[in-house]
Amino acid sequence: MPSRKHQSRRGRRPSHRQSLPVDAAVLTAVGCSSMRMIACNGETCVESTVATFEELTAAHKHWPVIWIDIEGLQNRALIEMIGHAFDISALALEDAVTPDERPKVEVFGHQVLVAARMARFEGDAILTDPVGIFLGDRYILTFRERLAHDGFGAVRDHLRNGRTQIGRTGADALCALLLDTVIDSYFPVLEQFGDRLETLEDEAIDHPTRDSLARIHDVRTDLMTLRRALWPTRDLLHVLGRELTPLISDQSRAHFRDCYDHTMELLDLMESYREIGSDLRDIYLASLNNRMNDVMKVLAVIATIFMPLTFITGYFGMNFDTESPWNMPLLGYRYGAVVATVLMIATTLGMVIFFWRRGWLKRWQ
Repeated sequence: MPSRKHQSRRGRRPSHRQSLPVDAAVLTAVGCSSMRMIACNGETCVESTVATFEELTAAHKHWPVIWIDIEGLQNRALIEMIGHAFDISALALEDAVTPDERPKVEVFGHQVLVAARMARFEGDAILTDPVGIFLGDRYILTFRERLAHDGFGAVRDHLRNGRTQIGRTGADALCALLLDTVIDSYFPVLEQFGDRLETLEDEAIDHPTRDSLARIHDVRTDLMTLRRALWPTRDLLHVLGRELTPLISDQSRAHFRDCYDHTMELLDLMESYREIGSDLRDIYLASLNNRMNDVMKVLAVIATIFMPLTFITGYFGMNFDTESPWNMPLLGYRYGAVVATVLMIATTLGMVIFFWRRGWLKRWQ
């Protein structure tokens, strides 16, 4: 059965765009979305917060390259106005702002849509945040959720400090720089995975617990989340590195191919970590079996020692002549049964304490 999203697309009629009063339209809605713009030429970059479409259209005419970053996807009216202003189709705009969109690339006549995902840690959880990028003639549009962490902060710093010549190289170079930042976000995440796997390996060998098994499972689940984001990202970078379109220069295609190589490096590292996660599960089970074997070995030794003694005492019954000086003690004692009972209880408690201190009776945590 097709998804609701696909059903809604099939049932949607072609939209006839109407002219919008862009000179009076306010771009931002309080608490919903914000739009920042960085305009660049060959010498400098100017950063500002856009409030009206007049500023946007004027900047697009005056500056060689502009980057409009829309943060927050709740203001649908704003997103639709941007789609009308930059002649973005409704389906492409929907793909750019869908939170669970799979990474992909679509090349139109006047635009290139890139849907990607950035990776980050939130506590111990792995999150992949969607990013929609539109590459057009002398402009870049990015759509992101409003987050406490600005994933493109490094790119802004490069532009502010003049360490890139985006105004001369073009919007496609800025698109390549943004995708390079997206790919670089996976490296620190995988580095933390390496530290977690080392800790789990030591714990699985020395002190295997149920909590260790659960955390090993969490690591494997997080790696699957990264794999679902990285695998299609590799494909879209391959397309961008080979696609012949006037919007992408040869220099930018080389940059995309370099990003593709970094993605392959990440995928190889991730596959290695997945294999290590599988090995950790085997190590955990082997350590658990060794621990159980040690317990059974001690218990078998104790049972073996007492087996002939139990047989002899059971065969003779220990009821010998009470008048002999070599007879069993306490047979003629009035409180002999009480003393024997106390002795059995003390022996049982002593064995329970011994087993507890060895950790054989403790429940896994």
